[in-house]
Amino acid sequence: MIAKTCIGLVALLLIVLTMRTALFPDHQQKVVPCSPDEGSEFIALTDAHIRRFQEALKMQTISYNIHESNTTALEMLLVHIKEQYPTIHSSPFVTLEMFNLSSLYIVEGSDSTIPPVLLAGHIDVVPAELEKWSFLPFSGAVDNGLIYGRGTLDNKNTVFGILEALEHFLHSGKQLRRTLYVAIGHDEEVKGLHGAKVITQELKKRGVRFVFMMDEGCPVLKEGSFPGYSGPVGLIGTAEKGFATIILDLEHPGGHASSPPKEGGAIAILSHAIVQLHNNPMPHMFGSGIEVAMFEHAAASQSILLRVLSANLWLFSPLLAAIQSLKDAPRSQITSTIAFTKISGGVKDNVLPNSASVTINSRILPGQNVEDIINHIRKVINNPDIKISIVYANEPSAISSTNSEGYNVIHHTIKQIFPGAIVLPGLLTGGTDSKYYGELCDDVYRFAPSYLGVEDIKRFHGHDELITVKNYEQTINFFYHLLENFEKSFEVEIHDEL
Repeated sequence: MIAKTCIGLVALLLIVLTMRTALFPDHQQKVVPCSPDEGSEFIALTDAHIRRFQEALKMQTISYNIHESNTTALEMLLVHIKEQYPTIHSSPFVTLEMFNLSSLYIVEGSDSTIPPVLLAGHIDVVPAELEKWSFLPFSGAVDNGLIYGRGTLDNKNTVFGILEALEHFLHSGKQLRRTLYVAIGHDEEVKGLHGAKVITQELKKRGVRFVFMMDEGCPVLKEGSFPGYSGPVGLIGTAEKGFATIILDLEHPGGHASSPPKEGGAIAILSHAIVQLHNNPMPHMFGSGIEVAMFEHAAASQSILLRVLSANLWLFSPLLAAIQSLKDAPRSQITSTIAFTKISGGVKDNVLPNSASVTINSRILPGQNVEDIINHIRKVINNPDIKISIVYANEPSAISSTNSEGYNVIHHTIKQIFPGAIVLPGLLTGGTDSKYYGELCDDVYRFAPSYLGVEDIKRFHGHDELITVKNYEQTINFFYHLLENFEKSFEVEIHDEL
C-alpha cells in the first residue's frame, strides 16, 4: 500500500513537472536583427570613429581617490568631445550644463508630455600597472581587431557610443520626441561625490523625474556562459549590490617577541577572526532575489534538463543554489560577500604590536543591508575587544521591474544588435553612479553592450582592458537603435516583430 502510494505521488509529481515545463511562458521577444542593409539606420564603423575613441583612451583621466584626479586630462577630454561632436554642441535642441567636470546634456524632445529618460556613463578610469599590459594602457593601440586601453570597457566605450549615436541621429536632422538627458560623470570611480551626486541634487531641485534610466552595468556574455543555453546572454542589471568598507581594529598589550602571550597577541587574535569570517560566509539567498526572474526568463531557451529546473524553482531552488555556489561569480549573485582587502600591524621584527587592523570590502545583496553585515561579523568573530567601524557604506538598490517600458525597450534593442542572444535580468555586483540617479527614476537599469566571456570580466580594473573593433561598432549601433526605439516605446509596447 505504501509503495503504491509513493509510486502514485511520484507519477503525480512527474505530471506536474512536465505540465509546468511545457506550459511555462517564453519571456524572449522575437526581433528582426539590425544589419548594414538598413542604410542610414546602421552606423558602419570608420577609421574616424576609431580615431576619436583612440584619442579619448590616450587621455589619462585617472581618479586616484576622492581628493585627487588628473584634472588636466579630464579637461582635455572635455575639449576633445566638444571638437569631435560638432552637431551635438551646435544643435538648437541640445543644452550642455557642467557640474564641476561632469557633463549633463539635455536633448529637448518635441513633446513635453512624454516622460524623459536618462542615460549615464563616466569618463574617469582607475590607475593601471604599465608593465603588466601587452600594450601601454593609455596608447589606444589597435592590434588584430582589438582596441586596447584603460576605459575601453569601463566606461569610455559607453560614453563614446552614446555620443556617436547622438551625433549621427542629430546630423540626420531629426528631433527626438521624448526629452533625453545624458549624464557623463568625471569621478564615478571614487564615489561620484562631485559629479553624479551634484547633478542629482540639482535635478531634484528642479523636480525632474525620469520614467527610467540606464547606466553602465551587466554585459552580453559570450556563448556557453549560462547553464543550459549555448548562445550569448544579454544581462540587464535590474539592481546592484550595496557596498561597505568596514575596519576591524584590535588594541592589545604589546611586548617583546621572545615571550609572546598564550593567545598570540594582536595579529594572532585578529587573524583568528579573519579565518572565522572566511569559514562562515553569509548564507546564500537563492529564491528571494533577481535570480528567480533570471532563471524563469531563461527557461524556454534552455536545454530540457535545465528547463525543467528553471520552470520549477518551487522544487529545485536548492539544487540550482548548489550549482550557483560552485563558482565565484555565480556565487556572488546569491550571497552578500565579505572580502579582506588590507591588513596592517607591527612596527619591528622582534616587537609584538599594540594594535592590528584589517579592512573588509562587503558587497550586499538587495533584501539585506549594512546592519545585517555588521551583525553577522559581530556574531561570527564573537570578540568584544575587536572594534568594528564603518568607513563608507551605501545600501543595495531596489529591484526594478522586468515588465516596464524601460526593460522592454532595452531588451528589444539588445536583440537587434546581438542576434541569437537571450535577454535576462541580472544583478550588478559592482557599483555605479545610479546609486544617486536612482532617486530620480521609477526604474533603473544597468547594461553595457560589451560582448564578454566570463574571463574577460577580469579586465575591468585589471590588465589588458580591451574591446574588439566589432564590439565597438555594436556599441554605437546599440545606442543609436536605443534612441530610435525611445521614439516608439511610449506609443505602443515594443515586443515581437516577427
